Amino acid sequence: MPTFRQLYDETISELRAELQAALVDLGHKNAFDLLLKEAWNPEQAAMGNSTLPTVCDKLNVMAAVHVRKLIAAIARQLKERDTMIEKFEERIVSMENQLEQIKKPRLVEEKS
Repeated sequence: MPTFRQLYDETISELRAELQAALVDLGHKNAFDLLLKEAWNPEQAAMGNSTLPTVCDKLNVMAAVHVRKLIAAIARQLKERDTMIEKFEERIVSMENQLEQIKKPRLVEEKS
C-alpha cells in the first residue's frame, strides 16, 4: 500500500503533466503553482491525516480552505480601508466647514 506522500507526489506529477501543461491561460498555470506552494505543500501532514477517499479530494478541500483564507484577508483589508476612507471623509467635511466659517466674515465685510 503506497503512503500518502507517494500518492501525493504521483498525483501532483500527473496534474502537472496532464492539467497544468494543457492550460492555455498563463494566469491559471501560475495559480496552480501558487496552490502547490502556498496551500498544498505546507499542509501535506494535515491532508495525510484526512480520511477523505482520494488525494484529489484532499487537494480540492485544501484549495477551498486556502481560497477562503485569502478572501478573509482581503475582507479585513477592505474593512480597514473603508474605516480610513470614512475618517478622511470626516476630515474633509470638517475642513469644508472651517473654510465656510473663514469665508463668512469676508462676505460680510465685502457687503459693507
